[in-house]
Amino acid sequence: MDLAPEGELFDMILKTGKFSEPVARFHFHQILNALDYMHNTIGICHRDLKPENILLDENFNIKFSDFCVAVPIAGKNSDGRLNTFKGTLGYMPPE
Repeated sequence: MDLAPEGELFDMILKTGKFSEPVARFHFHQILNALDYMHNTIGICHRDLKPENILLDENFNIKFSDFCVAVPIAGKNSDGRLNTFKGTLGYMPPE
């Protein structure tokens, strides 16, 4: 397991308040690259991505954690559909 000495992105947001545009762009770019790699290279869907599950290393690079509800992106029947709802209720869309 990799070390994430800067803790969770959630704690950083609480400590610093809203990010400046360059800081937000830095983290958002990394998150999008990580999701692209997970989805299109290894074929995994995280299903519980939230600031508490995004950790920061000593250079403030992101690392995803808590893959306990992750599944293959192809779905159980390889049809690309995920038929169960997983995640943290407060972060789930209403639909």
